[in-house]
Amino acid sequence: MRCLACGAEMRLIQVAPDETTMFAGYEQYTFECSGCHLHVRRLVSSHEIGPFAEERMRLPPGWLKTQNMDESAQVAWAHALSNLCGWTIESFISWRHRAVSIFIVGIIITIALAGLLITWDGAKGPTGDQGPAGPKGPTGDPGPPGQESSLRIVQSNCDQTSCTAQCGENEILVTAYCGPKRNAAIIPTDRTATCRARVPANSPLVAVCAAMPSP
Repeated sequence: MRCLACGAEMRLIQVAPDETTMFAGYEQYTFECSGCHLHVRRLVSSHEIGPFAEERMRLPPGWLKTQNMDESAQVAWAHALSNLCGWTIESFISWRHRAVSIFIVGIIITIALAGLLITWDGAKGPTGDQGPAGPKGPTGDPGPPGQESSLRIVQSNCDQTSCTAQCGENEILVTAYCGPKRNAAIIPTDRTATCRARVPANSPLVAVCAAMPSP
């Protein structure tokens, strides 16, 4: 006789008189699996004990309340499915292994396809012809007026009659020079500039005036 849980041989470990039935001549045989050490009891007539048939053995209804409290949850579920659907422990374990293998293969295929989609770069097609120009849009609102320049250039001849450049009342003199060679000019006040000598080399006198912000 073979174990339903692992398929190993079952060996007889205990024989005791049966006290559950009203008929004499029966004994309780306790078998132990040589592989998973599962214990199974079987009622046997003591008058004649013939050879055990190599057939699948079903557990009694109260098998959960026997001494087999150390068997794993996997074996318990396997026995339950065997009683309900006629499955064997071998078929249950084989089905579980196939399911795990299919799941792992599916994960590998999914990862491979994702890598191909990430690294795949499709061929770029040719550039199409430029389409016609669209209609002209409405004219936008005028922007704010630009700020007028605050600098003003004042140019004056430097000769015997005059050699002075003058900025306005609301302006301040920034810089000034004399002649094409840009000789240094004299700045006596914040608004005026003049040259050291009234010679043609110092003409014209150029001054840069900047408008002062209003208070």
